[in-house]
Amino acid sequence: MKYTSMNTSCGMRRGALLSAALLGLLAACDTTVVNPGRVQEVFLFETEAQEAIVSGIGRAAAEAQNYVGYTGAAVTREIHPSGSTGSFGITVEWQNGELDYETIGTHWNLSQRARWWGDDGIAKIMETGAEDQANLAEAYLWTGYAYRLLGENFCVSVIDGGSAGARSVYYDRAIARFDQAASLGSGDMAMAAVAARASVKAFMGDWSGAMSDAAGVPDNFVFHMPYFATEGNATRNRIQFASQAEPYKAHTQRYTKYEDYAMSENNPDGDPRVPYRVTDETGDAAVQCCGQVPWWPQTKYADSGSDIPLSKGTEMRLIEAEAMLVAGDWQGAMGKINALRMAAGVEPAMATNTAEAWTALKFERGVVLWLEGRRLGDFFRWNRDNTPGALHALEQPSGSQNEGSHLVQQDLCFPIARGEVDTNPNINGPTG
Repeated sequence: MKYTSMNTSCGMRRGALLSAALLGLLAACDTTVVNPGRVQEVFLFETEAQEAIVSGIGRAAAEAQNYVGYTGAAVTREIHPSGSTGSFGITVEWQNGELDYETIGTHWNLSQRARWWGDDGIAKIMETGAEDQANLAEAYLWTGYAYRLLGENFCVSVIDGGSAGARSVYYDRAIARFDQAASLGSGDMAMAAVAARASVKAFMGDWSGAMSDAAGVPDNFVFHMPYFATEGNATRNRIQFASQAEPYKAHTQRYTKYEDYAMSENNPDGDPRVPYRVTDETGDAAVQCCGQVPWWPQTKYADSGSDIPLSKGTEMRLIEAEAMLVAGDWQGAMGKINALRMAAGVEPAMATNTAEAWTALKFERGVVLWLEGRRLGDFFRWNRDNTPGALHALEQPSGSQNEGSHLVQQDLCFPIARGEVDTNPNINGPTG
């Protein structure tokens, strides 16, 4: 995987991929060059630019994942706010569970940029002629992940200034790009494409297709989005950076379902897949719901250079379990779930009927995919499909800032952003 850390102050317009990737290319050609600024698009049609184009697509997808995953974690209560509402904080709206079109402009812009850079970069590579099929496979893979992020998290689709459409447009485009990545790639790259495709098929309700793809992915497979402990916001793991003691202490595991379940100083026998640290400190500011909140930071990600999993074999086993539940085989589903729990060294989950098995599945996905930017999409599709089983009380809106989860409401997708509404004549409002 060739995606590396890069810095840029370059802008991007439709019709020109003025990305961090090209700056990386120029720097690689001449190490004395620092931030050369804007460059002509014609240089992106050179075969020597292709590796840098692919790196730029990966970097754009990583930045989008950073913002969407962090805010989604707050709204689904994978994390609880414990302080600042500024640049690395959790706004009052998100604390309450509201994804308002006035507050999610960065999430919209970065996510749309990632899929656009991907498609534009692929088109340029194809027009020039791919120098390396592995490069092209990677470009398709990152672009597929960008579309998956949009499909799992955004209420409707908008493509290049067009009108609002069904979010299934994102799923279909993700599948097409993962198909190409699986066909052109090899090794982990091809395996990641198959695993990612399985996750999108599950989201679409294509359970036979999801099962077919998942079956080929081993339990121990993990494919990560790389991050880097640098000074640049774009390349740091945002969830981790916001949980550090300095300067933010922005979120905590206090008041989440993981507080009494996860491994911590208070519960050394807890589930090691969702670890956090207990401190005697509070967050850096009072929180509207509950004043000063104890700061118990996650430790899944050790530093701001920690990579975030995008696809892994353990998710594939849960896709298989969920497909069994859909088919009515709750006992088989529990076997899949408890095989994962046994491997993690935790007690088996118990169920005596279909509804209890669905509850166990929903809980287990929250553990296996914790802080990986996937929970909001799960909440949406389970609500869409009216599935049996319950979520934990601290994951659901209590209707009050003063009790329960402190979620007044819980929006399950990101709307079209205010900037798109104001500038796109084909959009009539935040929902399209």
